[in-house]
Amino acid sequence: MALVEGEYEFTCDECNGDGSVQVIRATDEDSDEAELVWDRCDDCRGQGTVTVDDEVAAEKIAYGQTPIRTPAGS
Repeated sequence: MALVEGEYEFTCDECNGDGSVQVIRATDEDSDEAELVWDRCDDCRGQGTVTVDDEVAAEKIAYGQTPIRTPAGS
């Protein structure tokens, strides 16, 4: 299936559109203790969505994802 060339927007896979993920951080440098904290998602930079080109979009669509924004057809 050929897609219209341009940018497609999808919900971020890493954070499921939330914009944040839980990460494990050391409480201090000298301790082996760690804590679970919320941090901004690196994949979408906290936006909750990712923008990809038509080649990557074709792969995402093939795996069952639906774009939330598509380029205008010509």
